[in-house]
Amino acid sequence: MKKQKISESAFLVNESRSRRTDISKDIYSHLWTNTKTKKLWDDFSKKVYSFDDIELSIRNRFFLEQLKLFVDNNSNPIFINIAAGFTSYPFLLNKKCRYVEIDYKHIISYKNNMINKWIKEGLLPNRNIIFLSTDLINIAEVNVLFRKLSEIINNSPSFILLEGISYFLDEKSFNYIFKNCRDIQKTNSILAFDFWQLKNETQPVFKRLRNFFSEKFDFHLTKYNLFDSDYIKNIQGYDIIEINSVQELEKLYSNSDLLKDYNNILPENYAVLKRKKLH
Repeated sequence: MKKQKISESAFLVNESRSRRTDISKDIYSHLWTNTKTKKLWDDFSKKVYSFDDIELSIRNRFFLEQLKLFVDNNSNPIFINIAAGFTSYPFLLNKKCRYVEIDYKHIISYKNNMINKWIKEGLLPNRNIIFLSTDLINIAEVNVLFRKLSEIINNSPSFILLEGISYFLDEKSFNYIFKNCRDIQKTNSILAFDFWQLKNETQPVFKRLRNFFSEKFDFHLTKYNLFDSDYIKNIQGYDIIEINSVQELEKLYSNSDLLKDYNNILPENYAVLKRKKLH
């Protein structure tokens, strides 16, 4: 079996968050960056768009604030980060919470090793994190994953995050994940994710992003999973708490208006759903 390598794109998002920690509040993102990552980011900035540092910092900040609110309002909370990548959420919370991080096996293995190393070196605070691996388009693996998650959650309130993944999964796989989340989450638990709208298909930055991913990362996805708020309204078992855009959130987390031009940004949107009362 060919050994999988970690794509440079996995580190690129940390470079963005580390450049605007005033917005992202991710004070540990720099641990995942190096000179090569910085050069890649500069190339991305020239060829795709120049606001990725602001946009991804806003995304991180939004989900971090939602997570803090959830932890503050629940006893014995559990945070489940599906497609966790190299995010830092467990280390940015000071209150008691259980953590589960999920991604491809090679990513989870690498992240686990690096986190243990940095904790020993005093670069990260100690956290008890459960690391699980899966391939989200493999139904058998997803079934095994959610059986484990059901046992871990038990009767606890959970916050499940799907960050940076909705557009890369096919609709069938994404819907299946939603179904499994609904099956294991208790009343008032939270499901949060980011998404790109259908109109993005012809948007200039989105087109350049596709070309860049194809050229730099050998990522040739021909059809991205794009959807609008109507799709979210039809997700069974959940009420919508909030749907917001990166442009609106810039007003909340920054005093700039650099994202006001739709054609010069990657117009991300964010959704927060609450599990309905179980019958």
